[in-house]
Formats: sequence, C-alpha cells, structure tokens
Amino acid sequence: MRNILRNAWAEIRPEYFFWAAALCSFYFALSAPSPALSGTSIAAVAAIPEAKENPFDTVSLSAKAAYVYDVKTKKELFAKNENDVLPLASITKLMTAFAALSFIPETTYITIDAEAIRAEGDNKLTAGERWLLRDLLKFTLIESSNDGAAAVASGGGELLATSTESDDTLRSLFVGEMNAVAGKLGLRSTRFLNESGLDLDAQHAGAYSTAKEGAYLLAYGLEKFPSIFSETRWSELSLAGDRARYEAKNTNKETENFPLLIASKTGYTDLAGGNLVIAFEAGFNHPIIVSVLGSTIDGRFTDAEALVWATLEFLQNQ
Repeated sequence: MRNILRNAWAEIRPEYFFWAAALCSFYFALSAPSPALSGTSIAAVAAIPEAKENPFDTVSLSAKAAYVYDVKTKKELFAKNENDVLPLASITKLMTAFAALSFIPETTYITIDAEAIRAEGDNKLTAGERWLLRDLLKFTLIESSNDGAAAVASGGGELLATSTESDDTLRSLFVGEMNAVAGKLGLRSTRFLNESGLDLDAQHAGAYSTAKEGAYLLAYGLEKFPSIFSETRWSELSLAGDRARYEAKNTNKETENFPLLIASKTGYTDLAGGNLVIAFEAGFNHPIIVSVLGSTIDGRFTDAEALVWATLEFLQNQ
C-alpha cells in the first residue's frame, strides 16, 4: 500500500487533492442507498465499521525519539519517546534564526568577524564581509553554517549589550535571548548553551530539547517567519554577501525524496547522533511536521521518510 501511495504521490499535483476529495464526497452522496430501501441487515452491517490497520504500527525507527505533528489540526499523529530530553545538535539553528528575527530587522547588515569564522566547520565566509540578516540566516540554515550562526550571535549580542563586551560575552548574551524566546514559546524542555548546537565537550551538548518541542519550534518558525524558514526546502540556493556569491548546498541531501517539502533542518554531532526536522504538505493547506532525534547520520533520513509515508497513508484512511 505504501509503495502505491509513493508512486501515485509523485504524479499528482497538490492542488488536485482538494478537488478530488470534494468530487468523491459528492459521488458517494449520490450513490448511497435510500434509507427507505435499506434492509435491517444492511443497516446492521453498516453500523459495524471495518477495522483499519494503523500504518504507524509497522514503522521501525533507528531514532531514540520521534514525533509527527499535524499543524492544521494541532494534533499528535505519532510519538516515540517524544518528551525525552536529548542533544539537539544543529537543529539549534532554528532558534538562532527565530531569536534573531524576533528583535533584529531582517534588512540589518551583519558583519562576519574574525572570531565567527574560527567556529568548527568552514563555509568559506570571510572576516569583514557584510550580509543582510535574512540572507545570512538562509545560508546558515541551509549549509548548517557554524560560522554564520556565530556571526548572527555576535551581531545580535551587540544590540543587546549595554557596553563594549568581548565576542564571547556578546554571543552569550544572544544565547540568553534564545533561551528567553524558548520560554515565551512554551518550550520548557529546551535549553541552549551555544548558538550552533555543537558539542561543548565529550559529555556536554551545545543544546538540548525533545522531539516534540523540536517539531513545535519548526512550526513556530514557519508560522512567524515563513519567507526565511521555507527557503530550507531547496537542495541548493544562491546567496551573497557584499563581497562574493555563494552556492549554499543543503545538508539535507534527501530533499528530493520528501514529497511537497516545506522546510528542513538537519543536525549531527557525536553526542546527538543524527537529527532531522522537516515540514511537508500532506494535502491542500495541510502542513505536517516530522521530528527525529538520536538516529544515525543516514538513519535520520530513512526514519523521517518512513514517517512521511506512514502519515500520508494514515490520513488517507481517516
């Protein structure tokens, strides 16, 4: 059944779902037997609904925790250890972007300082380069750039500081704002120790959260700042600072395998394992969030894909 859905989905344009549902409802209304002609035996059989298998029951996951959230109905569709607090890795950058946009105009210029480009990982950013905040955030989310996250934190910290501070202090001020925003959003199990999600050492992660709150975080981002967060659906995006143009390549290498992808963010560290949070369109104006924490570097993609197809089958059976 799931393979049939997978093949059919690839051939159907999303806007057809609404009209197909409407036509089916009209057809069944016309073809339903008249109550006057229905026998008592038919009525008795009709009163016993046929039991349907829950497609989520057959899903096997590598992840320690997972959550599927229906944004339209605000209901949980699937949960596995959804409240377990686990290392967040680069899913953290969703809050880096959300917190920055909460108090910095997106057309503000952020300068890449020398300290920022010393962060682990190299995305070829150069010291002194200036970026519009909105473009730097897109780059940071798609490339999962630790340099970009550090630059955003430093720039945001400057706006929060009341005096001249060191770069480390500025970034700490911004991380404090990330935690304050998490509290305002009701993400009680989410805590940030840095702006990137990089492990602090072999025992301590840079951020912690749950599969449920990770899903909520992406949902909030898409609701409040869709023009930034929805850009993470692309496998590649051309972006520029004031010195050079960059071809940002998505760290989610499986974007083409997710039907009607709306947004995506990966995460991976030694402590976290493989994390992935995605949003996809399950029908006409029907976004679904899938959150996977504590999987493997490859298993996070197969886990999320399995939950996507199980979700589509589940919704079709409703």
